[in-house]
Amino acid sequence: MKRIIPAVLFIIVVSFVLYGCSRPAEDTGKTDTEVAAATATTQANLASLPADVPIHPEAEEIKFAAQNTNISYIVSGGLDANVEYYRVELEAQGWTRRGNSPENPIGDAITLLRVKPDKNISVTIQGIPESEQVRVLITLILK
Repeated sequence: MKRIIPAVLFIIVVSFVLYGCSRPAEDTGKTDTEVAAATATTQANLASLPADVPIHPEAEEIKFAAQNTNISYIVSGGLDANVEYYRVELEAQGWTRRGNSPENPIGDAITLLRVKPDKNISVTIQGIPESEQVRVLITLILK
């Protein structure tokens, strides 16, 4: 009996600690107005991008940084399908492969480097573990 009470108390304390450290609910706590403003900002940022910067039409959780020269988002589909999508889209937009830049996957990620006379672009596509999604990071470098 002397061992049961401390064991039960220990389990209760650990339960409270784990509950307190758990992830919060998915509720972002944003009002409808804040969500609408964030959506409008994302749409404005997308509209301000050069036409030759390919953004996947099914992109989710789009984030912009560094005056819209760094764009990241998540998109469904495996690594191979998305790498092929960006190879085709970059070529269709007039981007050429940068010299002898290797395009070998490193782990579950690959970087495509392309150039134009006035700018460079880097597209990194990385698989998300245990998911059918990838994270895409596009960096645009003006010359």
